Amino acid sequence: MSSSLTEPPERIGPYRIVAPLGSGGMGHVHLALGPADQPVAVKVVRPEFAFEPEFRERFAHEVHRALQVTGGDLPRVLDADTVGPSPWLATEFVPGPSLQELVRRIGALPEPTVRYLGRTIAQTLAHLHASGVVHRDLKPGNVLVAAVGPKVIDLGISRAMDESPGSGAAEFAGTPGYMAPETTRDEASGLAADVFALGAVLVFALTGRGPFGDGHPSAVIYRIGHREPDLNGVPPSLRGLLSACLDKDPTRRPTAAQVLQALGGPVPPAVSASAWLPQTAVAVLDGVEHDHRAALRPFLEARSAPHRSVGGRTLALAGAAAATLVLVAGAGLWAVTGPLDRGGENAAAARKHEPEAEENAAPARREQCDPTVHLAPEYAEAVGTEPSFPDGASSIRFSGDGSVLAVQRRDDVVSLWDWEAGTALADIPIPGEAYRPIVFSPDNCFLGVPSQAGAHVYSLETGEHNVHFEGRSARSLAFSPDGSSVLVSDDTFEDSNGGTYPVDLDSGEVLPRYSSDAGRSLRYSPEGTRLAAMTGYSLTVWDTDSREQLLRSGMLTWNTWNQVAFLDEDTVVGILDDGPVVFDLTSDDDPLLYVPDEEPEGVLAKVEANPKHDLIYGLYISEADEDGGAYISARVWHRSTAEDLTPEYEDRVPFAFMTVHPDGDVIASLSPELDEISILDAVTLEPIETFE
Repeated sequence: MSSSLTEPPERIGPYRIVAPLGSGGMGHVHLALGPADQPVAVKVVRPEFAFEPEFRERFAHEVHRALQVTGGDLPRVLDADTVGPSPWLATEFVPGPSLQELVRRIGALPEPTVRYLGRTIAQTLAHLHASGVVHRDLKPGNVLVAAVGPKVIDLGISRAMDESPGSGAAEFAGTPGYMAPETTRDEASGLAADVFALGAVLVFALTGRGPFGDGHPSAVIYRIGHREPDLNGVPPSLRGLLSACLDKDPTRRPTAAQVLQALGGPVPPAVSASAWLPQTAVAVLDGVEHDHRAALRPFLEARSAPHRSVGGRTLALAGAAAATLVLVAGAGLWAVTGPLDRGGENAAAARKHEPEAEENAAPARREQCDPTVHLAPEYAEAVGTEPSFPDGASSIRFSGDGSVLAVQRRDDVVSLWDWEAGTALADIPIPGEAYRPIVFSPDNCFLGVPSQAGAHVYSLETGEHNVHFEGRSARSLAFSPDGSSVLVSDDTFEDSNGGTYPVDLDSGEVLPRYSSDAGRSLRYSPEGTRLAAMTGYSLTVWDTDSREQLLRSGMLTWNTWNQVAFLDEDTVVGILDDGPVVFDLTSDDDPLLYVPDEEPEGVLAKVEANPKHDLIYGLYISEADEDGGAYISARVWHRSTAEDLTPEYEDRVPFAFMTVHPDGDVIASLSPELDEISILDAVTLEPIETFE
């Protein structure tokens, strides 16, 4: 990482600056941490531009355009300030070098790699062009090389196709060597200019040099207008296509969609860096990622968990659930087998006992437990003589048989309630660094609690408490459908040993890694034949028998709450800001987006599904106010008809944090103030019972 800036600011807007990433003609780029500790890239406009009214107007327009362009292989625009003293733009951070830097370090790339590169960039351009946007500055420096594939950046300098080009001093003209001839002549340019740049970028990737050479910009621009491109070193199989892209007549160039088809058609994100890059490039990516982790580590270690207050009818955004990346201080670097061995040793140590008589021996493992009866004495006795319904809850979950409602409290206790009888059954102390939500095993014998310092599994009947991956960040848990294992998402940020690991519940053995992706919102399908998770910004689905990847969605919305739900074995729901997205795993058709009849305030942050009634529930949350709270609204759709079935309401939110009963007829909802739990009819959302 390098930059001309030696003393970057400590904070830009809500983002803590970690290190400079680089500088360009328009501004400086920094690696930063967001309010939820997610790494982001923040670009700050240079002062000489910041005080030009025309530039500010254009910058604001471009930011608005960039915010409208979603999907494709584009780093998502997260936030911006176009009116402050120093305008800035925050985007998803991509931990990888630019194509320019990668080729400088290892030389020209092999043809299969460049074909994949070209398909992905062409796919991105086709998506942009269909959205009415021209990039206008595609070049090797604006293509980041990530493990999942290339990412095109710097959309902030693009213009809408329906705008006429201006002539101000700050006008963006592109980069010599990758500018189309019509652009160098200051003529109107559009989609075809991006295709010209794509051809030049692919020549650079294949040969290590641009098709019009180096030197003074005026000399390069002259060659673009008057000389044929230098294609020496370009494989014959690609020479015709790249020559067509670099045609001086924009009307004779193919479209981005035609380039995509010529290279092999649409392509999903790569499953790993080695799937599309040579080993020398993989080593460079590993080194860049290591540098970024090292830069972030002290900032994350010094960070204390935020606690935001609630004001009015708002939803508290507090505690561990608000953090997307948490680093455990002092954990150090693990060997490849580090977390695996540690998990097994912890489980074995927790089970050591020396029975003096047969009655002291642990009971045999049940095939099914009754969570209203099979409770350890210490959990039942912790309730007290006059319990009241828990105040200050942070999440709720029905047991597998629906008889018990577990309430995760903010005083680090999980309370189990017989919700139909309205009686308290047990209180289970949990770690203070716990994430949400808690999960029951399908046999109702275990309770799982993810946390910043390990995966906690409690036997409800015996009181046995095992911690797997102790000292590691276990972001999400899911019990296997047969109840034999728990799947743990290890998203520890300081090394490369994270991923999704099954842990055998009887032996405590950590089994071979399911995936190197540390998934959020782990969910099994109703019959257990599918596993879904958010991996980065993608919804990923695997076949649980073969572990074959069935779906990798591309860019969706990132948040720290539930983002995944199944309607049946082959129908899975993810989220975009506007609404739920439903994927049919048996079809190549585009996913269906469910948008409310009336535009809600805020963006979609949580989704749940009700397979019995074919319903999708969505929770929308606005931006946090100055008190740290956020207004919320809720919607419900019928999946098959896409009809918005949300009932009208005046003085209450139909549901906030929620859990669907296994039989599908009722849901439990936690109020926005976190002080009231309601049992609602799953279809009409009418209250049946309220606990305060």
